[in-house]
Amino acid sequence: MILHGPSRFLQVDEVLEQNDVSSVPVHAYAEEPIPDLTGYDAVILAGGEYAPSQFDTLPFLQEERVRVMEAISQGVPVLGICLGHQLLAHWLGGLVERSPQFEVGWLEVTINEEGLSDPLLKDLNQSFYSFLWHRDQVTKLPPGGVNLASSDLSPIQVFRYRDLPVWGIQSNPQYDPPLAESVLLGAPWLADLGVEAAEIASKGYQVDDGSQGRIFSNFFAYVRRW
Repeated sequence: MILHGPSRFLQVDEVLEQNDVSSVPVHAYAEEPIPDLTGYDAVILAGGEYAPSQFDTLPFLQEERVRVMEAISQGVPVLGICLGHQLLAHWLGGLVERSPQFEVGWLEVTINEEGLSDPLLKDLNQSFYSFLWHRDQVTKLPPGGVNLASSDLSPIQVFRYRDLPVWGIQSNPQYDPPLAESVLLGAPWLADLGVEAAEIASKGYQVDDGSQGRIFSNFFAYVRRW
């Protein structure tokens, strides 16, 4: 797992444990050298706070790009989450831009026809609620990218690269309602954006049906079959 911030692993380790998956964390943001990824069963690119203007300027992201592209070329399954989703799209030739609106909260994601037959989204309801927390978004798919799901504010919520086991997902499927609540209530600046953090946190307990958690289960099940 490639990490882009000091708290990112803690947000995913419970999901890994639930799926009986062990992980080797690579603290890329701290300029920890990124190993050859082609020998791993899978690679997860975690979230972070970096902007699209930094994607081509930060040395550690350039090193990461080389390693991830090597892994993709060798057929290693890759899952990009939030920032990881954006990095994948950018590195593969897509476009990531700043949205005029911050997309935050438990929002409805709709799976399209392509997504309904994709193994990452297997057995999910066509519309489900997922926790979103971002301003930048993928606005153009890379060549060969296939859009799988969308939300009202982000037409490209989930994509797959060609027919390879390479996916990006904008939402944060590792968040359950308690974790989302702690993050929301710990960000008083949301009020400046007109966001009612307590109201959004409460909504999570009402709408979370486990769908987003199945995304991880589906990914790991695919990796085990690969």
